[in-house]
Amino acid sequence: MTNQLKGDAFSNRYRITGTLTTLSPLHIGTGEERPMEFSSEDERNKFMEKVGKIPNISTIITDHRCKPLIPGSSLRGVLRNWLLTVMEGIGTQWAVDRNYAELLEEDQTEQILQAQNDFSYLELLFGTPVNAGKVEVWDATCCTGDLEAMNDRLLGWDSRRLTYVDTSVAIDPARGTAKNKLLYKADVVPPGVTFELNLVAQNLSDEEIGLVLLALEGFNSQIYPIQVGARGGRGYGRMEFEMGAIYRLEQDGVEEWIRNTLHAESTDTKHAGFFGLPKLTEAEQEQKIKDVKDKLIAAIGG
Repeated sequence: MTNQLKGDAFSNRYRITGTLTTLSPLHIGTGEERPMEFSSEDERNKFMEKVGKIPNISTIITDHRCKPLIPGSSLRGVLRNWLLTVMEGIGTQWAVDRNYAELLEEDQTEQILQAQNDFSYLELLFGTPVNAGKVEVWDATCCTGDLEAMNDRLLGWDSRRLTYVDTSVAIDPARGTAKNKLLYKADVVPPGVTFELNLVAQNLSDEEIGLVLLALEGFNSQIYPIQVGARGGRGYGRMEFEMGAIYRLEQDGVEEWIRNTLHAESTDTKHAGFFGLPKLTEAEQEQKIKDVKDKLIAAIGG
């Protein structure tokens, strides 16, 4: 069977939604720093007497509201790497860590043929230097409003950014020991903050949908959980995934979808693109998830 690429004739389009809630501290840095802030001059003076200098704090990525943000590129990367680790040993049709140098020297026709005939599901889903990936992950925006209860318990708590200041000891990489009097401070999102997840895709087979759902459940794994951001070795970046609604448009439903969209009276149903996809009913969604999971399990030999 020839694999379907993202740019081939339209087969289907999906939007899978859900939420990610932090189970441990989260730091996705900007690579920049800010000076530490104090609530009063007295607090600042006491800190100077104790430490001797005002430290800089590594900042996190935020959106236009100054709320924490998880870039879609970060989520896409950890999902791909998790699937590669889990599926690579099962068979080359599922995941391959391939060197594309020789293929890039071939003409485009040969590249397309090899992608259609030889590429693994992982390569088709997330793309390679010669083919566009079928899966896109949007930036996950924060949907937690307030955590004022944290104010008295966490250093440098910022109720607008939903962050506190975490202190770590810098490690000497040569000796693996703490460097004397060298502290590292960073803005960190605490446990209990929720982000909205949107994953969209086009021209997916049932096996590929199953892999996408498997990867999302990787956040909930107790054996090999997906972690996001820095300091994973310290247990940071653990998140809980909760499935939301699934939206789907199949090839045979395009004409009806266009008619319904053009004649819709409500502005809620006039959205285009991925926001205009028909929503599966709860029963349809449960059945679809069951079907693709059963097919995935059978395909990998139980």
